Amino acid sequence: MGGELQLNLDELGTPEWVRRALIGLTLALIVFGLLAVYSATSFQAEQSGLSGTTTLMDQIARALAGGAAMMTAAYVDYRVWQRLAWPLMAVVGVLLVILVSPGTESFAPAVNGSRRWIALGPATFQPSELAKAAVVFWTAALAVKKGEQIKDFRDGLLPFLVILLPVLFLINQEPHLSATLITAGVAAAVLFSAGVRIRHGLALVAVAVPVVVMLVRQKGYQVERVMAFLDPTGTASDAAHQLRQAQIAIGAGGPFGAGYGQSTQKLYFLPEASNDFIFPIIAEEWGFAGAAGIVVLFLVWTMLGLRIARSAPDRFGRLVGVGMTAIVFIGAFGHMGITMGLMPTTGVSLPFVSAGGTGLVTAMGATGVLLSISSRRRWA
Repeated sequence: MGGELQLNLDELGTPEWVRRALIGLTLALIVFGLLAVYSATSFQAEQSGLSGTTTLMDQIARALAGGAAMMTAAYVDYRVWQRLAWPLMAVVGVLLVILVSPGTESFAPAVNGSRRWIALGPATFQPSELAKAAVVFWTAALAVKKGEQIKDFRDGLLPFLVILLPVLFLINQEPHLSATLITAGVAAAVLFSAGVRIRHGLALVAVAVPVVVMLVRQKGYQVERVMAFLDPTGTASDAAHQLRQAQIAIGAGGPFGAGYGQSTQKLYFLPEASNDFIFPIIAEEWGFAGAAGIVVLFLVWTMLGLRIARSAPDRFGRLVGVGMTAIVFIGAFGHMGITMGLMPTTGVSLPFVSAGGTGLVTAMGATGVLLSISSRRRWA
């Protein structure tokens, strides 16, 4: 009996189980996302004279592209990115400069006042999403090179800031504050995992907070979002309206929801219902049980990612594993926190679930990198 129990526990910890669990969770989130996107977009598409499946078919195509990215990243030895970290960071820097440069509007047009996308024929992509992965690879590669020196501020941490701060500045200039903060959070996760001293991190936070406040105050709409967060019922702004509608959707779901496809908030009440605010639609249709299920799926996904990172065969793999896990974790819980009114409103999509191409490809690519790390480890 004891021998059988030990054998089962050993099998539970095999790399194949972890890989299959990560793949299964990822596919489950993607399929759930396709259902949610169809529910959130079909009515408005039909009202516009389009097929109700238009956005769904687009999202399926994006998921296939993400699947190709995931399989490629899983097949490629993750250690390749240690050698390519600097070139990849340079490419990202050039793309971000293009977005904020005059004269590039023909292929980097402004959408809703922001220049976040570069057009390649009929397709578009967001360099800020690519920047998240590039920052992970570059930060991990430099941290490995620094070794114990990373605990020193001047010779360890400061060289990271010389490169990371300009990248964050360029992303914010699009403007795209949410991507700026997520990228900073991902970099911080890698740096602290690499051994950066907590007091150095706290010093940076003390400097960063007033800088973020200053950046927010420069944009009137961002001030409105903060005011809506502080007083959603007493503030008359689009951000406050969006947050109120999101909270109505979440409250209307009750324990088990109104039923799939039965959301009323998606009927022109809640803006960005298929993207930045898809979680309230899920909560309205699937109730607390469905919303809690999504939270659990992301928590388990995160635990698997950290398990892979912890068991990586080298330091670069461990740091990259933490960074890739952080991309999904910060995005997921940032999205859910914002839509529930726990943080000021800003555009954060729900990884694997929200409509959109670059974010989905990035999340699936991050999954592929984790699979690559796990496949090159002899588990005990």
